[in-house]
Amino acid sequence: MNLKTCSSAQKAVILLLALLSSVAHAGATTLARMSLQQLARAADTVARVRCVATSAAWDGGNIWTVTDFDVVEAIKGTPPQRVLVRLPGGRVGHISTRVEAVPEFHPGEQAVLFLEATRAGDYAVVAWAEGTFRIRGIPHTDGELVTQDSSAAAVFDPATRQFRAEGIRAVPLNEFRRRLAAALARPNTGESR
Repeated sequence: MNLKTCSSAQKAVILLLALLSSVAHAGATTLARMSLQQLARAADTVARVRCVATSAAWDGGNIWTVTDFDVVEAIKGTPPQRVLVRLPGGRVGHISTRVEAVPEFHPGEQAVLFLEATRAGDYAVVAWAEGTFRIRGIPHTDGELVTQDSSAAAVFDPATRQFRAEGIRAVPLNEFRRRLAAALARPNTGESR
């Protein structure tokens, strides 16, 4: 088959088959879950933020999404009033890339993010889905709940040699703040949990 004589649809199918073939040969990685204390220690900044806008663009042959957040509350560090968070993946035109465990944000939503400064002057989310805690209101009340993006993902537990889902799920915001304050106050002992 000559690629010059192929239709656009045939070229797309050939490209898709080539991509699927390369994915079949890619190795999997198993990551250990980070504790709240580990996340807090790894972050330069922990902040409650509100998503303002997102945009994706090509950079160095890859698609990156930059999300613009207003800082609602600084919990650790002294972030500016507005932070830019840069994460791999996104959509530019008709081309889309997605990286597993990279959070996606939408204007108006709020979260507590564990952020690390980058050399480019923007921020990245520590451990991607693990460092992202979505905030949602409780209907008919003033209460809010916090859920870690990675709380539904199964992670390997070397002690039991099994995969299990764990993390912070539907915890009242005040309780989450209490846990985070305790994690920040604990001395760094190097322990994993």
